[in-house]
Amino acid sequence: MVILTLEYLHTKLIMFRNLKPENLMIDDQGYLKFIDFGYSKIVEDKTFTICGTPAYMAPEILLN
Repeated sequence: MVILTLEYLHTKLIMFRNLKPENLMIDDQGYLKFIDFGYSKIVEDKTFTICGTPAYMAPEILLN
């Protein structure tokens, strides 16, 4: 369900940039819900911003 949700968001040109377990919820019918779209961005071509939770980022990203 995570991949299907990301695919759908990408068709709408929305990049969900805060994917971590704390931002995934399950509703009363068992469907996955994404929460906290604060870091999300509409991207038509490319983006060069770095954002996210350091604990979930690769070390090479943190060290540039």
